[in-house]
Amino acid sequence: MQTLSKAQAIHPFKFKSNRIKRLYQGGSGINRLRMESAVLDTNFPEDWIASCVEANSREFVASGYGLSTCEYDGREYLFPQLLQERPEAMSGAEHVTRYGPTPGVLTKLLDSAVLLPLQVHPDCDCSSRYFDSEYGKTEAWIILETREINGEKPYLLLGFNDRLNPEIFRQEVLNGEFHEGLSMLHKIEVKPGDVFVVYGRMPHAIGPGITMVEVMEPTDYVIIPEKNCFGKLLTPEKRFAGLTPEAALDIFDYTVYSREEIVARCAQSAEIIEEKETGILRRLIARRKVKFFEVQELSIAGKWDFNLQEKTFRIGIVVKGEIEVVSGDRKLSIKTGESFFLPFALNECVLTGSARVIIVLPPADKRDDPKKSS
Repeated sequence: MQTLSKAQAIHPFKFKSNRIKRLYQGGSGINRLRMESAVLDTNFPEDWIASCVEANSREFVASGYGLSTCEYDGREYLFPQLLQERPEAMSGAEHVTRYGPTPGVLTKLLDSAVLLPLQVHPDCDCSSRYFDSEYGKTEAWIILETREINGEKPYLLLGFNDRLNPEIFRQEVLNGEFHEGLSMLHKIEVKPGDVFVVYGRMPHAIGPGITMVEVMEPTDYVIIPEKNCFGKLLTPEKRFAGLTPEAALDIFDYTVYSREEIVARCAQSAEIIEEKETGILRRLIARRKVKFFEVQELSIAGKWDFNLQEKTFRIGIVVKGEIEVVSGDRKLSIKTGESFFLPFALNECVLTGSARVIIVLPPADKRDDPKKSS
């Protein structure tokens, strides 16, 4: 990889496709989004964007697998390298002081063709206790498209319902086979435009036929209790992320929610940030509420002068249409399914086109002690 000269100007840049292999099938929704000729479900159902996180694969992969690569002045760079070489210009001094030369957030395109395994991620407190990390894995799902598979409407499993029997659930986790456990979670049908936040420790599973933008704290810690994961037998170490079974069980939040309570806690409603003749900018997930990230949605038809008064960097994904990103004498053409980065040091940025863009902001530079966050 190249080295970025300190004399090079800071400007927006594109990320290259970064498809990640998983055990589950999917990905055709990403191919369809990008209008690719081959629209197939494979074992590459995710594309990691602005990633400084190595994938926690259930199979052997080379070191650095999962890290994003970007195009800058016609050359390729590893994204973590770019942040390390020009940290303050890329991320801002306060962010670097708080989080180091990393974005502090991970973004993905994800498409499921099957029901993913029931799983759970740690919150910050559990991550500190069990993984020696300040990051948990609270995540958000922005539903882009859905499709029926085998006549089944797309859905999510999220949080325990009143059928929870902790003793049976814990035993099925230890045995690695769910017979009753899945029925103990709420089943929520979803449609394009729905937005959910899944807090650390909340059990969940993504159902078949969903294409989404997924935003999360920057880790890949996950407890997947089932032994047989799409034909691959997982060892206890892989199932429980290297923890003892007792510690893994401790990560689950056994709170029982009514359907109304789980929707009220996790479903998000958009609020308008700015509206012009050429478009509208909405806030889908607010940092003041979730703390770990913010997600905005920009819908434009024409020219949009981006308001950079809030000093931060931004990660953008075009999920419909096409735009041109202009900053100074630099221009980027971004098509549907492609992603880009707006560095902290930008003073001006104009977007032109007809498109829908998901914009991800990092956690605030100043926040509560993560060990006390949920």
